[in-house]
Amino acid sequence: GINAEYGGPIHPVSDKGILDFEGANNGDLKNKKVDPPVSKVVHVRNLPPDCTEQELIAIACPFGRVVNVLMLKGKNQAFIQMLDQMASTALVQYYNSVQASIRGKPVYFQFSTREEISSPPSSSPSNSILLVTIQNVIYPISIDILHTIFSKYGSILKIAIFNKNGFQALVQFADVAAAANAKMALDGQNIYSGCCTLRIQFSTLPNLNVKFNNEKSRDFTNPQLPSSSSGSLSYPQSNALSIFPDATGWSQGGYVSPQQTSYLKGSPATGTGTSVVIVNNLDPEKPDIDGLFNLFGVYGDVIRIKILYNKKDTALIQYSSSQQAETALMYLNGCPLNGRHIQVNASKHTAVALPPPGADELHSNLTKDYSNSNLHRYKVAGSKNFQNICSPTQVLHISNLPLSATEELLRSLFGQYGTVLGFKFFSKDKKMALIQMASVPEAVECLVRLHNFKLTVEDGESNIKVSFSSKTL
Repeated sequence: GINAEYGGPIHPVSDKGILDFEGANNGDLKNKKVDPPVSKVVHVRNLPPDCTEQELIAIACPFGRVVNVLMLKGKNQAFIQMLDQMASTALVQYYNSVQASIRGKPVYFQFSTREEISSPPSSSPSNSILLVTIQNVIYPISIDILHTIFSKYGSILKIAIFNKNGFQALVQFADVAAAANAKMALDGQNIYSGCCTLRIQFSTLPNLNVKFNNEKSRDFTNPQLPSSSSGSLSYPQSNALSIFPDATGWSQGGYVSPQQTSYLKGSPATGTGTSVVIVNNLDPEKPDIDGLFNLFGVYGDVIRIKILYNKKDTALIQYSSSQQAETALMYLNGCPLNGRHIQVNASKHTAVALPPPGADELHSNLTKDYSNSNLHRYKVAGSKNFQNICSPTQVLHISNLPLSATEELLRSLFGQYGTVLGFKFFSKDKKMALIQMASVPEAVECLVRLHNFKLTVEDGESNIKVSFSSKTL
């Protein structure tokens, strides 16, 4: 247990998309939308009076590194400065289509007229406790693994992991200098090659109060603490450290991949270990299993998909691992699809069952097995595909193009599903290109329709591959 008040979780709510002029009164929700120039700084308004910087950092860091936060306490507003305009654009676009709320109160985002936050960083001053958010959780992360990595920079007193806004942890060092060195060295680095990315901020907590030594919290200064009221230790003390015996095995490139993870009963990120997600708010008039496979396959290897017979706006999607299911939940909850915003949650089911032999054609057509699909992107742990996972964006990465494919042909192909704003072949590899659509929904539609599309040209044909890209044109 942690004796701290983190504030309530941040949940998407109904789509309202209301933005107003920077600095408007909190109650004035009727001003027209405005489109200030793109900036690294994002203006946030309608915050709860007691909103914390950590809550803002947690809601912004999935889109990139948060450089600075400036709270305007009296106005219930704030400014968030991202590392670059790509990150701030992704944040604003996402929350302009999916309404975010903090503790049940809707909050609104738009670009600021500021180019940067010139005042001293108002995020927490340096202290000995770090707030660590881990993005793109593909492999299980335990307290022992975090201790192995962070102890390279100083003595660790306590660690606690929790799931307030994705997979997060608090790491308390013996002194401020060690914590600062760890933050400087590790922020933005990957625990494993290409995934499990560390986003690190200083915590505002003066002390981390750990009551139990178990898989969720550990006080390294007091090994006699019980694991719970029963008093028996429940966490595996040896297996994790036998995989990574000391911190020298980890470098800033990350571990290649875990050699064994069976000591974990489930995924720490979901708390359940389920590899199945349930998807709601699909278009019941357009049940498209292969389209769902293309979209959800961006974030993991999809094994089976079932659209519910009596509720065709709902589907069950089974991944090859619980970590991949968690990644899909993190990136696709609220994703625009067919004019709606889908809702993704962990399912109580542990597997998707195939229809029994002799089932009628309708039942059979609503379930599909992809176990042996050659379209899986993550067959090889630590592949380059892990490094490129990002939220749905306007920019798409196209690969496996025929050498004779032209810009005109590709603009025409993708233009069937929206407006193409930009295009660029890779200078060193003409089999790859970037294409920018006018909006995220259009880009999602293109990926759903065109991933694995057979493109025929004069000198042959090729099944093109499409994924979201964090690059800019």
